[in-house]
Amino acid sequence: MLRKILDYQLSFVTKGARFSRLHPVVQALDTFLYEAPINTTKAPHIRDAIDVKRWMMTVVFALIPCILMAFWNTGLQSYVYSSGDYKLMNEYLASAQTFQGYFQFASARFWPILKEGCLIVLPIILISYLVGGLIESVYAVVRRHEISEGFLVTGILYALILPPTIPFWMLAVGVAVGNVLAKEVFGGVGMNIVNPALACRAFLFFTFPGRMSGDVWVGRKASVVRESLLKMNKDVNSSALDGYSQGTPLSRFNVSAEIKRIHVDALATNDLGSVVDTFPTIQKQFEKWNAFGHHNAELTKLNPEQMKRFVTDPLHEGGLGLSIGNYDDAYHFSGLNYGMGHHADGNLFFGDRLGSIGETSVIACLLGAIYLIWTGVASWRTMAGMALGGLVTASLFEWGAHYFGIDGGAWNPAILGFPAYKHLILGGFAFGTVFMATDPVSSPTLKIARWIYGALAGVVTIVIRTINPAYPEGVMLAILMANVFAPLIDRTVLNLTNSRRKRYARI
Repeated sequence: MLRKILDYQLSFVTKGARFSRLHPVVQALDTFLYEAPINTTKAPHIRDAIDVKRWMMTVVFALIPCILMAFWNTGLQSYVYSSGDYKLMNEYLASAQTFQGYFQFASARFWPILKEGCLIVLPIILISYLVGGLIESVYAVVRRHEISEGFLVTGILYALILPPTIPFWMLAVGVAVGNVLAKEVFGGVGMNIVNPALACRAFLFFTFPGRMSGDVWVGRKASVVRESLLKMNKDVNSSALDGYSQGTPLSRFNVSAEIKRIHVDALATNDLGSVVDTFPTIQKQFEKWNAFGHHNAELTKLNPEQMKRFVTDPLHEGGLGLSIGNYDDAYHFSGLNYGMGHHADGNLFFGDRLGSIGETSVIACLLGAIYLIWTGVASWRTMAGMALGGLVTASLFEWGAHYFGIDGGAWNPAILGFPAYKHLILGGFAFGTVFMATDPVSSPTLKIARWIYGALAGVVTIVIRTINPAYPEGVMLAILMANVFAPLIDRTVLNLTNSRRKRYARI
């Protein structure tokens, strides 16, 4: 019956019929429900029995773990941060120290959390698909070509890399303008030179920066969350250090170069003792500070006021010379650097943190990567190249910060000595590596070129994160830059391969 209905509709939009311009729209519905009877005429081309639609749906299936985690984590964070109840916040932070405690806390509030997640995430996904699909349909009708299935992936990717507080009208403008500028002006899907979803996000980031950074990563409305946190801090009478905030791990990472490794290590001594890297230098300076001010204090057992004075007092008095304005940032960076409190590696890996809707869970991204590699849809070389490029670059920064400079690099910027492996589980690195860098249209096709392309994206990501203080997350810009260089990388590798073959042929 369905087949007859579709054939009846197609008879009204065939070439020469009155409504022939609507043929792409009806055909899109047909191919969405049934396998396309023809081969693709433009990129991406697939050497397989499946068509582009099934291929795109495979990517959507790979995104299911991230989508489920988006509903859950977005709902959980909004439920806690918007409550205005500091007791609930304390219970959540305490339970999140272990997986068992986390699941006990979450299971007792399963339905309210899921409801909150649906209210935030579902409208964003629907608007992304509706507006983006409308743009795709309009261009198909005007140009009289087929509606591409590519937006099945672009629409969901775009939704997952946005903050949950994004206004709906801004969401619609971003997906409309981004698709037109990044894809349609170049001829549509298969002709775009950059990833369309990232282009949409980049448009929003540079056009409405206030809505794409700062306190926008939790809840439905940023103002409601701010009022909730103010109430919590007022009720609990928290200090500036121990007060509740909506800072993401990346915002904790983005600190001034004035904050040195010795400052971060000193703040960790109460919890870690002599395990910190620069402990000998800290101990030497502390003895001078203790004698100069007659504090009668003991390192590793300082109270908050003593710790603050030691870290911020001038160097000639035995202190560590950090400005008072940077003390809070150094305190939070120390917790992130050593994985203390809610910033433990397990929380970052599982996805119990603030961030873009669908990028928080590294394990969800890895499950998607396994599925994409198993089905042959995405290139494991691109993923491996980006991971290795990022890890090697971050390791070089970390190694240099530990072995160059006076006192074993103790006075080097703390951001340079950040543990290399943490970059891979921080921010959207995992999500970008698995789902963004592997876009088949805007990435190279040759095997060696994919290694180079992925490595370039990984290197640029870490360089932006560690050197550019205004933009801690470098994944988006790094992949867009790699997209632009992809044709050149492919061409260069092809020329080198042909030259080598010609030499062998002469031999």
